[in-house]
Parts: sequence; structure tokens; C-alpha cells
Amino acid sequence: MSRVFVISDTHFGHRKIIEFESAARPFLTIEEHDAALVERWNAVVTKRDTVWHLGDVFFGTNGHHILGELNGYKRLVLGNHDHYPLGVYQAYFGKIYGAAEYDGCLLTHVPVHPNQLLRYRKNIHGHMHSKSVGDPRYVCVSAEHTGLAPILLSDVTRAA
Repeated sequence: MSRVFVISDTHFGHRKIIEFESAARPFLTIEEHDAALVERWNAVVTKRDTVWHLGDVFFGTNGHHILGELNGYKRLVLGNHDHYPLGVYQAYFGKIYGAAEYDGCLLTHVPVHPNQLLRYRKNIHGHMHSKSVGDPRYVCVSAEHTGLAPILLSDVTRAA
């Protein structure tokens, strides 16, 4: 049976991320970082599973090649740093969105304005890295909040 996972802000190939988020990403090099994230991803996600990536996938000209090593059928909600040509993303993601709905929750990269939550139970988002909004209606799934690996989306949508 296939499962559905979620993660955001992997930042493959982004050398500065291990500086900016050193507590959660304690790696000496970006190559070590990327290898660890691939290993953690593939340890929980099978080829039959679906992963919603909520943006800020990679940086640089070679960062996207690592996406081919990741298990699962991947869907992308574009983030503020996902500015490469659409074809680059289409090579690795089955579907690409600006925002999406899943199980009554809104999936976005950046947290939405609270007025938008009138129609949704929660806003599952990224962008905040190790920070959070501080409101239980918002769930940050940046890699820093998920142990640097995708987590089950059903667990996130069920949580209070």
C-alpha cells in the first residue's frame, strides 16, 4: 500500500544552508548534507509512495540532479527559491502546484494569512526552517522540523 509524505526546504546543493541552520543540519560540506538527506528520504519513502515537497528544493546548477535519486512519486508546491525553468522541475515532479488542498488542509510554501484558514483546518507549509508561526493551525514541515526526512502527511493532518 502506498503512503503519502510531506517535506519542505531540502535546499539540495545550497552550501549556505548548513551555515544558516547549523543546529539542525550539522554537516561539514554540502555533499555530506545532500547524501544524508537522500539516505534519510529513501529510508522512509518507497518507490510506490507519494511525497509532497512544499518548495525550496535545490539551489545551483547541479542541485536538481539529486532529485533523481529520491524514492517516490513527487509533487511540488513551488517555493520562493524555486525559480529555475519549469522543465527542470517537470523532469522530477509528476505535478507542480502554486498551492494545493489535501484532506481539508492547505499546502503552501509560505504560511498564508489567517483569514485564508476559514476554509481549511490547517496550513501545512515550509519556509520557516527552524522557526514556527506559533499557532496550532499552522504546521511547518521544513526539513528542520521533520528530522531532515519526509514525514507522513496523515500524521500531520490528524495532529491537533
